[in-house]
Amino acid sequence: MKKIIFVLCSIFVFLYPIPYTLYPAYAFVNIGDIFGFGDIKSLGQGTNRLVLPIFSIAAFLVILYFLLGAFKYLKAGGNKEEVEGGRQMITHAIVGFAFLMLSFMILQFLLSRLFGITNFQLIQFP
Repeated sequence: MKKIIFVLCSIFVFLYPIPYTLYPAYAFVNIGDIFGFGDIKSLGQGTNRLVLPIFSIAAFLVILYFLLGAFKYLKAGGNKEEVEGGRQMITHAIVGFAFLMLSFMILQFLLSRLFGITNFQLIQFP
């Protein structure tokens, strides 16, 4: 009996939101009028302004980690443990860079689809 109730509740929880996703919701709220954000008029514009500093800081940290790994690799002098540690740092930095690029591409897709920002770019021109 408990299994049947659990299955029915699970089906209800997973299938209940489906009809609400089929109808578009057009609820534009100008947050610049309601809250004191200055010239930021929507959540999409605010997100767009945060992306550039966040990606700049993340890119700087990936490059710094890569350089520290390279320095550790060069400084190892034949010590196998330090050579392996430097190699792992370099590998982690390369994976971090790939993750950063993938997250940028995903974020660019989400910003264009969810918030309607079509001119999203990493470098903002004045």
